[in-house]
Amino acid sequence: MPATKNYYDILGVKENASAEEIKKVYRKLAREFHPDRNPDKPDAEERFKEIQEAYSTLSDEEKRKEYDMMRKNPFGGFGGGGFSARNGDRFYRAPDGTYVRYTGSPGDFEGAFGDGGGFGDIFSRIFGGGADADPFAGRRGGRGADIESTVRLSFDQALEGGKTEVHLPDGEKVRLTIPKGVRSGFKIRLKDRGQEGPTGRRGDLYVTFEVADHPRFRRDGSDLYVSEAINAFEAALGTTRNITNAYGKRIKLPIPPGTQPGAKLRLKGQGIKTEKRTGDLYVEIEVTIPEKLTDAQQAALRKVAEENNLL
Repeated sequence: MPATKNYYDILGVKENASAEEIKKVYRKLAREFHPDRNPDKPDAEERFKEIQEAYSTLSDEEKRKEYDMMRKNPFGGFGGGGFSARNGDRFYRAPDGTYVRYTGSPGDFEGAFGDGGGFGDIFSRIFGGGADADPFAGRRGGRGADIESTVRLSFDQALEGGKTEVHLPDGEKVRLTIPKGVRSGFKIRLKDRGQEGPTGRRGDLYVTFEVADHPRFRRDGSDLYVSEAINAFEAALGTTRNITNAYGKRIKLPIPPGTQPGAKLRLKGQGIKTEKRTGDLYVEIEVTIPEKLTDAQQAALRKVAEENNLL
């Protein structure tokens, strides 16, 4: 049977290298041999694909375990129960432990997996062939690894949405749309934009958005909260305030007489705007007490309080 590729040699790492070491070496090699950086070196692209293939397997814990087992005991997955019979049917046990019924005749079965080049063909398909040749490629090493990335946005960027770029470990740039009004922690999936696997199939790219806090507004879903201070007289007699929302629009807010500290006044439709809905803006009232009053102010306030039996 043909020799299995040595992915550790391809990356130039030891067999006991940590995941972090493998990742670090891969990034360095991917940058060095990226075809865009080596237009005059035709072999760079092949080397680049080989590096990606190696990383796709060694960066995935389960794939790496399977690969290591295959290298140490290439016939382990086939001998001693690799094939079994049940109710007259024959089954092939894949390396992931699942069984697939073989519907051909016994002669075909032996020809497919026996001495007629079967083992060599199978291992070649697993580690060196395409997805069509290996029926188990999608469940094992055929598909490339997924990539996780984080995009950090200012509060205003999240409000407006727009375009941005994600830089992949191999230097590739992926352009994506920032959803209008996106919240922190929101994740999107870009199918087939992850690492390329041995068969050419790519994993997915998962992008998580992190939105910076605003110095004035507090966000809860699509709603916003803002504090507004009034004095005790304004709270007792009522007043108005001009409130600026997160988009720069000024709204006149009536504050009714008798407003209590901590009251929340709602401005409908003045919160975060997304593609699906628009939230509200809640104005939280803070009441401040004058620290110093003139003698005349004290006398007037005392008179009102006494007339209303408040003292």
